[in-house]
Amino acid sequence: MFKLSSEFDSFLEHWNALPRRAHPLIPCKQDITPLHFGEMIRHIGLAKAVGHLDMRVLFYGSGIERVSGLKVTGKNYYDLLPPEFVKPMAIFHTYVLGTPCGAYVGDVVMMPSGAKYLYESLQYPLSDENGEVKYLLVYGRTRQSYQEESERLPTSIGRSSIKDMHYLDLGAGAPTACIENFEFRR
Repeated sequence: MFKLSSEFDSFLEHWNALPRRAHPLIPCKQDITPLHFGEMIRHIGLAKAVGHLDMRVLFYGSGIERVSGLKVTGKNYYDLLPPEFVKPMAIFHTYVLGTPCGAYVGDVVMMPSGAKYLYESLQYPLSDENGEVKYLLVYGRTRQSYQEESERLPTSIGRSSIKDMHYLDLGAGAPTACIENFEFRR
């Protein structure tokens, strides 16, 4: 059974303290504020599922932007992906938003210098004020220091860079499919 690292405890305390006003299991996007998350907000990204293959990044904090190696605010997330990775990511987002459930992703980032590090993220669904699940919160971190300010190599975006991925039950169940040490398992 997968267990999250204690490195995520502070984020999870903040997440669990959020009110569930419009949906019984998940908070509203409107409750994701600097007031609630403090300094942690710079490690948070927010996106909105607008339509088929259209996931608009509304906000990507400076910390998550730096550790993910991506500058994506205002962009459609799917436009940044290699074509062969669009369908798997659409399925992933369908599970996270449709179940709703969370997900842990361990992604190996490769920089132009050749440096590599593990970027870890938690991806959790959010609702609108009417309880419709259509937002995605991403909290990202890395265990290693990094020196580069450039964006990650596009070749390090894709299925081959996902070291680990586990869906997380938020109360409605979660798919059992996962990736462990780069291997997909059902």
